Amino acid sequence: MIQVGIIGCGLMGTLHARTLHKLPGVRVAAVHNRTREKAEVLAAEVGATVYDTYEALLEQDLDAVWVATPDHLHVEAAKAVLESGKHLFLEKALATSTEGGAEIVAAGANRPDLKAMVGYPLRFAPAYRALHEAVTSEGAGKPIQAWSMRTHFLDPKRRVYDKYRDHYYDTPSWYFDEANAKGPIFSHGSHDYDLLMWMCGEIESVFAYGGTYLLPPGSVADAFIVSLRFAGGGIGHVSTPWVTRVEHDITGVATERLTAVNTDGQVLVKDDQSPERKITFAENDMWTRMNGHFIDCIENGRQPLISLADGLRVVAVSEAAYRSLKERREVAVDYSAVKRALGGGV
Repeated sequence: MIQVGIIGCGLMGTLHARTLHKLPGVRVAAVHNRTREKAEVLAAEVGATVYDTYEALLEQDLDAVWVATPDHLHVEAAKAVLESGKHLFLEKALATSTEGGAEIVAAGANRPDLKAMVGYPLRFAPAYRALHEAVTSEGAGKPIQAWSMRTHFLDPKRRVYDKYRDHYYDTPSWYFDEANAKGPIFSHGSHDYDLLMWMCGEIESVFAYGGTYLLPPGSVADAFIVSLRFAGGGIGHVSTPWVTRVEHDITGVATERLTAVNTDGQVLVKDDQSPERKITFAENDMWTRMNGHFIDCIENGRQPLISLADGLRVVAVSEAAYRSLKERREVAVDYSAVKRALGGGV
């Protein structure tokens, strides 16, 4: 039985706890949250014990810990998990700066015996996996152009419908705090930076446009577009705005010899030799697949699909995009923090 702890019992911590609770051979044994009330509600649901500090939680006999605190609180908690000798599942984004993220990556590099993964669930969604399989298949050729636009409508004064979890939730206040969160261009868009790098390779530079349109002045930028240049020569763009009342996802990649597009779970693939193929995915069990994958890595000694270094590369892209938005110019992505954290090699 894998014994699991949860640090952070908000939206994502609760989601992970409920998912893990249903997995065979897994027990959610310990939970901690800054406000005890949330922890007590979750503990009652999954049969866990509440601890008033994450330090106390880490003293327990646990195999792995899920860190699902707000992004700007990841660094110390993630490092403490690794230093306590426990496997680490860390919610995205890895951190809100490359400096902080590099501390986590270095802590992981110091404990190669432990498994560590960053939570980017889109890589486990059946439709996106089909997309990846098509564009990285033998004979597909180099990526030429890629795009990912996943629209949202977030308002701090109203509950939000989450299509990925099929429920309504109260938006955490820190989402709108630029000093801590930096907005969707940094955190929500990081899903898409990760997704497109998984399919198309490293992002070399970015150019962002955007601003604050519906949120109060002084809030984060709620609409944006980031143009991408890949190291392999291809181009792309990412946008995950919060101003769109219609929820709609479309992600695609055109390679030298085929095009694959995912539109709200319907994947179309077309090359020059075959008719267009259409695959529709009605169900999306990416949360179960992602958490089950990490449990399997722990039990069977496999390497997680998304490493801490992968998460830091995404932070480097997010940081460049945020800087480009502010400075209105193309910004090269700086991966030097990744190299330093890994001891000089990527």
